[in-house]
Amino acid sequence: MIYLLGALAFFLLQGFFSASEMSFISSSLLKLAHRQHKDRRARLVYQLVSNPERFLATTLVGTNLSVVVSSTLATYFLIRLGISNSNLWITFLFTPVVVIFAELVPKNIGRSYREELATYLARPFIFFQTLFSPFVYAIEKVSVSLTEFFLSKEKKRSLFVTKEEIKALIAEGEKEGVLEKGEKEAIEDVFQFRETKLKDVCIPLREVKTLDYNYSVEKVKEIAKIYKFTRYPVVKNKVIVGYLNIFDLFYREGKDWHTLIRPITHLGGSQRLYQAFYILKAKRETMAIVMKGKKSLGIVTLESLMREILNSIAK
Repeated sequence: MIYLLGALAFFLLQGFFSASEMSFISSSLLKLAHRQHKDRRARLVYQLVSNPERFLATTLVGTNLSVVVSSTLATYFLIRLGISNSNLWITFLFTPVVVIFAELVPKNIGRSYREELATYLARPFIFFQTLFSPFVYAIEKVSVSLTEFFLSKEKKRSLFVTKEEIKALIAEGEKEGVLEKGEKEAIEDVFQFRETKLKDVCIPLREVKTLDYNYSVEKVKEIAKIYKFTRYPVVKNKVIVGYLNIFDLFYREGKDWHTLIRPITHLGGSQRLYQAFYILKAKRETMAIVMKGKKSLGIVTLESLMREILNSIAK
């Protein structure tokens, strides 16, 4: 009878390691990181999951030990009962029972209840991790060494988180309740700002008040008084050749206004909004023309770029 009880005990122990492994793997790191400051059990799970090599080595040792001992004790039990071909009975009867009730069922339970179950299993799991520490330590070191040897380049690249991975974490954070809707939208606005192209935010030329190169100085002053803008792109033969800062015209009275035309920066329509912002800041310019090949799409100003940034923050 003692052999049967022993086999049952190690059978249950195998189920414990199966459920622990799946609940730890399925648990959300974001949710655990959020809960660990208030819940000590969640902190234990977070610490376990943060070192996957160690907890996987523990489940490996625990599961294999349980399988070997339970099958051995079950074999002895059948031998004591006088059943012949006990090894065949173990192979064809005990093995399917183990796979279903000590592997599949516990893992399904672990996946279904995840963090809730993991917080209850963390303490006994740490006990077994300490108990098996010599074996766990050896397996962990071998595993890490082999991984670094065969996958060293991939390991280095894994230190960098891609944009897609961050977006996936944001979505997971909102799903798990770690991030509120407003926080998620604020983070997404940061990505949108970095992804926005100039062709999407530039002011179309048809909406821009320009100065023809052939205008007289009186005509230029008249336009300035009507529209009250500070800077005006100057067009010559349907091509923007620069811009006029109206203050130059009034502070340098009597000069030919054509000599006051400033060069204008040309930017590609596919350039990012944040790139244009840095370029204009570096050149100390306040206006640029957005091009697509040789065609002028529109203009952007430092003010319009700042407005886009502030709109993203305001959202």
